[in-house]
Amino acid sequence: MNVKNKSLTLQLAWRLIGLQVVVMLGLISMLTYTIYSGEVSYIDENVPRMMANNLRVDDAGNLAFRNDAKLRSLLQTSPGLWFVIEDEKGRRMTHGEVPKVYRPLADSLPQLQSGEVHASSPPYALAMRIYTDNTPLGRVYIICGGVPTTSAGILFALIVAYFGWRITLPMALLTLIVVPWLIRRAMRGVAEVAEQAQAIDIDERGARLADHAVPRELQPLVQAFNATLERLNEGYKTRDRFLAGAAHELRAPIAILEARIETLEAGAMRTRLLTDVARLSNLAEQLLDLQRLGKHESKLEPLDLVSLSSEVTADVAPLAIGAGYELALDAPETPVMVMGDPLSLSRVLTNLIQNAVAHGGGRGLITVDVHPDGTFGVSDQGPGIPVGERHRIFEPFYRLRPSSTGAGLGLHLVQEIVALHGGRIDIVEADGGGAWFRVRLLTIAASAAVSGVGSTVSTVGLRI
Repeated sequence: MNVKNKSLTLQLAWRLIGLQVVVMLGLISMLTYTIYSGEVSYIDENVPRMMANNLRVDDAGNLAFRNDAKLRSLLQTSPGLWFVIEDEKGRRMTHGEVPKVYRPLADSLPQLQSGEVHASSPPYALAMRIYTDNTPLGRVYIICGGVPTTSAGILFALIVAYFGWRITLPMALLTLIVVPWLIRRAMRGVAEVAEQAQAIDIDERGARLADHAVPRELQPLVQAFNATLERLNEGYKTRDRFLAGAAHELRAPIAILEARIETLEAGAMRTRLLTDVARLSNLAEQLLDLQRLGKHESKLEPLDLVSLSSEVTADVAPLAIGAGYELALDAPETPVMVMGDPLSLSRVLTNLIQNAVAHGGGRGLITVDVHPDGTFGVSDQGPGIPVGERHRIFEPFYRLRPSSTGAGLGLHLVQEIVALHGGRIDIVEADGGGAWFRVRLLTIAASAAVSGVGSTVSTVGLRI
């Protein structure tokens, strides 16, 4: 299941907003408790709002109320209720006895803004509220009192309504904008370390991530990753020591065994034993090649592909002819210069010819060809390599056919050597069947281009 990870920035922003809401509710609760515990009364804002919403002009042109059940109930159950209502046209409506201290205010209603007076002792007769609002009749002004309340719940709701959008909403919007920006600034080092991790080559030893580039809280994670890389390096070193030791230890008994078999009388058994010993010797050399490649001991130098191919073809000719093949070399008379390690490229050509011998069907012509443009190849007339297997044949110890000979290291070595030369190897189908390994290496001119002289890169095609 593909689970989409949540954004750390958004999580922190929303949690900060939640914390702000909790803090604001706590402060409002404390304020409510302070007001409530002091026995301070106030006029509920819903009282004048209900009056304004039900205001109308009767047939005589005076202000009157609509027949509203809630307003009617308020008037009937609140004998101490008093109010003065005036609209912008000067029409007034009064109810109850206005306290003497508020009569001057009632006479000057259009000049007042919303406000309130809290009474601190029973019967809270001086609790008063001035309310202004725009209605279908225009702007109205209301001063009222006589219905004081000390309800903590209503007081809490009123304070929340007042402070909610004035403080909490701006803080939330600011958090959603500022917090992501601050987090991105603080986490810039993480992106840098991620780029370093992306660039790590598993074959390059000693690679580490810069733990100083990330915040202190993330340094343990980077340090743990670096410790993991160190353990991997130790594992590589242990493997290299094992490969080198095993190959060197195998060389001596293999040489002794080969010498003793040479003393046997000629025959099918002697030939078979010599073939098996040759396979053991080749395996030991391949293990040494793996160990040498792991240490990057190869050095590139100018070499002639024609001369190299001639020497390798001559050395491998007895093996190919003995297996029932014909072996031919098609090369130009002039040198074809490339940059490479002679020993490593000899091993590439040798392994590819051996692979052609092993999988070419035991008959036909194996051709080693070199071209002036810097390409060389090895081709046979065998069945080739299935398309579905081409991405796996370079895996170490993988065999195309379970019953085939060899340890499954030859083609893996070819790929490693090509990569060490900065090249690339591809597999396509050859014209006459079989497979074609194409390797791209640097020519002498291409190496000059790397130094700033300018040239091209040639393709090295290896046909099997």
